[in-house]
Amino acid sequence: MKFSLTNSIAIETSVITTQGLSLAGYITQLRTVADTGSYGALESSINLPADDDLLDQVEKLAVSFITPDLRFVFVIGIGGSNLGTKAIYDALYGARDVTEHSKPKLIFVDTNDAALLTAYRDLIWSCTHATECLLISVSKSGGTTETLANTEILLGVFREKWKTDTDRLVVIADAESPYGVAARAKGIATLTMPTIVGGRFSVLSAVGLFPLAIMGLPIKELHAGAAELRLKCIHPDIAHNPAAQSALVLAACYEKGMVIHDTFVFQSGLESLGFWYRQLLGESIGKEQKTGELVGITPTVSVGSTDLHSVGQLYLGGPRDKITSFVFGTFDHQMPKVPQERRVFPELVPMIAGKSTDTIMSAILAGTKVAYNNRKLPFMEVELEGITLHELGAFMQFKMIEVMYLGHLLKVNPFDQPAVELYKIETKKILEIPEPVVLTAGDVA
Repeated sequence: MKFSLTNSIAIETSVITTQGLSLAGYITQLRTVADTGSYGALESSINLPADDDLLDQVEKLAVSFITPDLRFVFVIGIGGSNLGTKAIYDALYGARDVTEHSKPKLIFVDTNDAALLTAYRDLIWSCTHATECLLISVSKSGGTTETLANTEILLGVFREKWKTDTDRLVVIADAESPYGVAARAKGIATLTMPTIVGGRFSVLSAVGLFPLAIMGLPIKELHAGAAELRLKCIHPDIAHNPAAQSALVLAACYEKGMVIHDTFVFQSGLESLGFWYRQLLGESIGKEQKTGELVGITPTVSVGSTDLHSVGQLYLGGPRDKITSFVFGTFDHQMPKVPQERRVFPELVPMIAGKSTDTIMSAILAGTKVAYNNRKLPFMEVELEGITLHELGAFMQFKMIEVMYLGHLLKVNPFDQPAVELYKIETKKILEIPEPVVLTAGDVA
């Protein structure tokens, strides 16, 4: 993974020297956490890539649930419980998921939408054997309304069709949470996540590893990429620390009124990676400081070149309240090419003749960066050296540590999310109200 700043933010890059000292102590703190290798500090998610016992537990349980006829794996969770896994799956298989591929299909059940739940129920009903499906229910505490409702609904289909409740269910939860305790008491297969690690920092735990292992993917590569970037992102020299550099630039831009950070991906399959980062940044940084001041950077996601034709005008010609991170990667498979000869419309856009889609997209990205530079709009770049588990693990570790640094710079706790509980509390209050009894004509008679 390659990270770079640009000339358009030369003013911000000077901040790396002048304000970088404010991160020195926190970098030392992260290095201490990494040295312990344990899960005692809020930043302990950085130790997940070095946890070989975790990999062993995940791989052993996955083997026991992989069946020759496994077709559908339902990942039931919301927010940090599934966004990271979905980001990786869509990056690797998004384009091919419209057709059959040799590995089981991951289906992410992250809403109580009736139409989708009905479709998921029908999909399970279409299977002949229970071993064609697997349910993975992910909730740190088990108190997430959406996740528990969907888990019970889909388990109901198994019970009705195959007279079995939990043989094809794996629960991933905090070991000491009500959900983890209840699942073990019922003899349900469980995996645990460290108590101190929050959902949006959990993709390198069993939360992300187990569904990928069920697909037969080499999850060690995900950890290897993350471990490689962890070393760089806790480097004491800011000039060699991409996460610290990115955080410093974001903080400097925020102080100048740039309150929007757009992750502009240039492969459609990376859109979910942008959504994963959207939660990470939004939930970690949108806070009230101890002084009472409200701070936050609004994360958005754009897809090139699609969104150049929807919001490009706004980005290039609208308010200067945004900083952009361009994210792109290389592919190792054959690229479709525009025919060199016998084109139907050779007189239209003649310069595309014989060009591959990669060449065209690279030109669009390069043209976009030139336009941003000409308008003096700040941006950073992340280039993935292939769309692989190694590179995705590297990117995710880079961004998780970046957000830790950003929280330190903006003086907020990036590890809590007190406001998220507000809707959960009110939802449960409303659900406690009994549904009204509907009388039929026969009841009245």
